[in-house]
Amino acid sequence: MARRGSMAVSNRATIAVGTCGEVGKTPMPRRLYRFHCLGGGEAVFDLEGRWLSSIREVRQHADRVALGLMTGVGCQDWTVWSVDVRDAAGRPVLLRAFTAVTLDGKRA
Repeated sequence: MARRGSMAVSNRATIAVGTCGEVGKTPMPRRLYRFHCLGGGEAVFDLEGRWLSSIREVRQHADRVALGLMTGVGCQDWTVWSVDVRDAAGRPVLLRAFTAVTLDGKRA
C-alpha cells in the first residue's frame, strides 16, 4: 500500500472482493435498489431493498419479485402489473412488466 499525503492508496489488483469481482479485476459497486410492485390501483412497496452490483442482477431480482407475487396471490389480472425498481435516492432504474418476466429464459 502506498501513501499519498494523508491518504492510503491500495493496489486494486491485489484485493479479492468475493462475489462482486475477482482478483485483478475492478469490482462493481453494490447499490441499494427497491422493488415496488404496482398495478390496477394497488401497490406492494419494498421497504427494505436489495444490495446488487449490476443491472443484470436487478433485472433477475425484479423477475423473482414478480414471480413471488404472482404465485403467492390468487387469481389476478397480472397484465396491468409491473415492478418499478428505484435506487436509494428514489430515481427510476427499471420498469419491468409482469408479462415480460422470464424463468430460466422462458416467459412466465
